[in-house]
Amino acid sequence: MLLRSLRSHRPRRDQLSQPLTQDEAAQQILPTPESATDEQGHLAPGLHLANKEEKQEASTPSRSLALRELATTGGENRLSEQEQLTSAEAGHNKEQTAKATTALLSTWLVAIQQVLPIYSATHLLYLLLSYIAFLFPGDSSSTSGPVLGAMINSWRHWDTGHFITIALHGYSDWWRTAFFPLYPLLIRLVNYLADNPVLAGLVVSNLAGFGVLVLLYRLVTEDFDDELASRTVLYYAMFPMAFFLAAAYSESLFMLLSLLCFYSTRRGRWWQAALWGGLTSLTRATAIPLLIPFVYEYLRQHHFRLREFRLDVLSILGIPSGLALFAGYCYLRFHDPLAFSHAESVWQRSLQPPWFAFSATIAALVQDSSHLDFITIHRVIDLTLLTAVLALVVLLFVGPWRLRGPLAPTYTLYTVGAFIFFLLVPAVGRYPTMSMPRFSLALFPAFIVLARLGKSESFRLHYLMISGGLLTFSVLQFLIGQWAG
Repeated sequence: MLLRSLRSHRPRRDQLSQPLTQDEAAQQILPTPESATDEQGHLAPGLHLANKEEKQEASTPSRSLALRELATTGGENRLSEQEQLTSAEAGHNKEQTAKATTALLSTWLVAIQQVLPIYSATHLLYLLLSYIAFLFPGDSSSTSGPVLGAMINSWRHWDTGHFITIALHGYSDWWRTAFFPLYPLLIRLVNYLADNPVLAGLVVSNLAGFGVLVLLYRLVTEDFDDELASRTVLYYAMFPMAFFLAAAYSESLFMLLSLLCFYSTRRGRWWQAALWGGLTSLTRATAIPLLIPFVYEYLRQHHFRLREFRLDVLSILGIPSGLALFAGYCYLRFHDPLAFSHAESVWQRSLQPPWFAFSATIAALVQDSSHLDFITIHRVIDLTLLTAVLALVVLLFVGPWRLRGPLAPTYTLYTVGAFIFFLLVPAVGRYPTMSMPRFSLALFPAFIVLARLGKSESFRLHYLMISGGLLTFSVLQFLIGQWAG
């Protein structure tokens, strides 16, 4: 009688094929008070017989399925609490990782969407000006032939020729070591597909230039806000020398790698920063100021305590590694590890006080005040741009538009260091500020200050009118073979 009572509480075979809830499973595994005791409340002596019969019935497929259900819902074969916790944590971590990846991708997509209209507008301007240069070539002979080929060749002026020569023939002349090898190497690689070295250089530069604007937007958005980032990108892209990000020059590649190094440094990814910094110094010697924010950020993120330093402190050696590699090549090729530095004398550059470019340009303007020739016009433009950049550098740490918070020293130290670095090697001839406004593209924090300063619609319109006019003038000068920076 007792056995019949116990069996009556067991689930039928057709019930076992259905998924079991946790409560149902517990009731089938653990005896209930009614089934485990007799009328007097004593433990049923035949309980073990019922369990034995249940084990025999488990050999059927439906019973095996039920036991698997029981094992996952608290039965005798259930996972331990630690295993369940580990499994839950793993699932949670995967879910969190997927969400973080999706969020990260969406932020980069937003950056691309914000940058694309600005990039497209400026490049449509360059395309239009290239066609105008084809129609009115001036003294340039590179614009003859079919329209498309002539428009491409209209960008082959000044330093572009040196980069292409290095890409095709290597460093046949020691003085060309003033142009570092990474950009010519990329031109050489792309030229295998393009079969046109000028086009290859333009492809490399324009892809890198787009990356510069996207990365600049992301950096400013993460460290400040998206509205400031949009204005920064706009003002940067409309700077009169910004067209060099599209020309077959190393500016865009240098800026892209510099921003990648700075971005990784800000996030404490030291070995990544070392990699990008090394590639930057393989592009231009002016990468050395990147050491300043790297050192400061490493100290700050380790609370300025030596005992918190780890092995990754050695990653600082990565930033000058590209320069060291090129110096080694110069030694093997020309028996002079500093050939790239000595080559600057060909362009009359030498070590001078940082104020020399300003004072020498003013003196030259006073001396030639009666002549309004091409050189005088460019002296005025360059001195004006350089003075404006100097004012923005000062406003980084002085005045109501200065950068604030724990990030301010990182941006300020880099900008001041980079600005002084290229002011120390001006040209000592008739054109002391030669290329300096172009070098100012590296001072991207100055454009963050400009964006803070230029919040109003009135400021934006005036800036776009003035800077856009100078940008158009500079591009046309470059395309017809005149000096533009």
